[in-house]
Amino acid sequence: MSVEYRKMAAGLCLCVWLAGCQQAGSRNAFYDNPLLAGDEVEVLQTITIPAGLARIYLQHGKTMGYGSTDQYAPFCYFLMRDPLPVEQQIQPGVLVVESVWLDETSVRLERPLRVAGMGLAFGGDRTPIAYQSYMTLRSEQQGTLTLVCSGAFDMALTAQPIRLPEMREALGDFARVRVKETAAQ
Repeated sequence: MSVEYRKMAAGLCLCVWLAGCQQAGSRNAFYDNPLLAGDEVEVLQTITIPAGLARIYLQHGKTMGYGSTDQYAPFCYFLMRDPLPVEQQIQPGVLVVESVWLDETSVRLERPLRVAGMGLAFGGDRTPIAYQSYMTLRSEQQGTLTLVCSGAFDMALTAQPIRLPEMREALGDFARVRVKETAAQ
């Protein structure tokens, strides 16, 4: 293959790779949060956080504890500052997104299982990860709380941050998200 074709092939590969970093039809890059500062989360019905806990999970439009969530499907949780000995409630109302950041979390797996005397290994060092979008929310009635929405746990090459439609599906009838119009839209 000639040098010219190699340069052209390398340039084409670079273009395809860069295009993959931007989600089509999105106001955000691939690794950005689905909500930005100034967007709103409207709580539509009272959400109760059990006594002794500081968070409540939402997945497929249902509230649940951590142990009931499917870590391999997108989910969200509202996080209060501190757990209290009594239940806490998030009242209906509009919460404004003040700040957002993206973080990565992983699941630690046991080392590969070795079959005694055979030297065979099962498992591996592949650790599932998930990208979590943290959003600080504020309202005059509620004060400050955090909404964390997580993409599904997956291998590092295929894990994705949660997308706006997935976030809406996770929150269900408990909350509605409203994004600001941007100049590009």
